Amino acid sequence: MSTYDVNLGIGNELGMAYHAPADTPLPAYPGEELAAAWKEIGAVSEDGISYGMNHSFDTLRNWAKQIERLIAADGDATVTAPFIDTTEETLKTLFGEDNVTVTAATADHGKLISVEIGPDTQTDAEAFLFLMKDGDDMIMIGTTRGFVTEVADIDFAPNDAITWEATISSKSWTVMKDNGQTV
Repeated sequence: MSTYDVNLGIGNELGMAYHAPADTPLPAYPGEELAAAWKEIGAVSEDGISYGMNHSFDTLRNWAKQIERLIAADGDATVTAPFIDTTEETLKTLFGEDNVTVTAATADHGKLISVEIGPDTQTDAEAFLFLMKDGDDMIMIGTTRGFVTEVADIDFAPNDAITWEATISSKSWTVMKDNGQTV
């Protein structure tokens, strides 16, 4: 059974940002215990996530030049999340599992995580899920098929957390709120 940290408002005991193989079903409701396929990506900074939508339509007009209907032409919706963990799971999520090499610790060094990053770096489709609290309400935002389409500039600065700000794009996101009022 999941529990929620009311003071932090960051989802359940495992964190708030998850990924799973593409087409993994989303939970039926925000507080449902997650299936084993869902893995924590890493901590999201206090800035939280942002959701945006960019849709364009072709206008179909009648002979009198009145709009009859709109036909979807292009577009997608995005979630942008600033991850403040530099873990194997975070890096595999952001840059693709094939681009991350992990070397076990030896007597000479600790566990090494190397990432091959370049303009052709691509990730595979994955399911993404973000859980959060708003007062007593639980909210989830998720997609069964999304892609990391951008990782913003990364600052490596003293006295500052390394933040991997990722944009995840999908044609379809689900946003659901549970007010916690059971009967």
